[in-house]
Amino acid sequence: MIIRSKDKVQVCGKSKPVWVLDTDALTVTHNTADAEPSVIVFSSDHIKYHLHYSAEYRPARLKKLVNDGTILSYLTELDHSVAEAIERQVGMMLENDAEYLRAVAVGDLAKARGLENMDRLIAREPVYAAMVYV
Repeated sequence: MIIRSKDKVQVCGKSKPVWVLDTDALTVTHNTADAEPSVIVFSSDHIKYHLHYSAEYRPARLKKLVNDGTILSYLTELDHSVAEAIERQVGMMLENDAEYLRAVAVGDLAKARGLENMDRLIAREPVYAAMVYV
């Protein structure tokens, strides 16, 4: 889904929206009259899932964020907050994981990394439920 802001700017004699959100390409484009368009690409799964969820269930919220010009700061903050929440959750899980602590103590980094990755996948579900699918 592509959402364009109501506000327009003249670029090379053509009227273009100031902000454009593409939920499939995960991009936010900012058009200005005196410079090349700025295209910001998001690559995290949580942004993709949030945008697709929002496009289906909360399209009015996305349109408002684009029209207000706050979509870029909103997505950047969400990206940072979700990544930080997952890392906090993983940290709490690992400090109580005896198998992980043994692997680190004996220097089995492959096993430790595998356990860390598993905990990261487990941590995603509650974090996504609380922060992404809203």
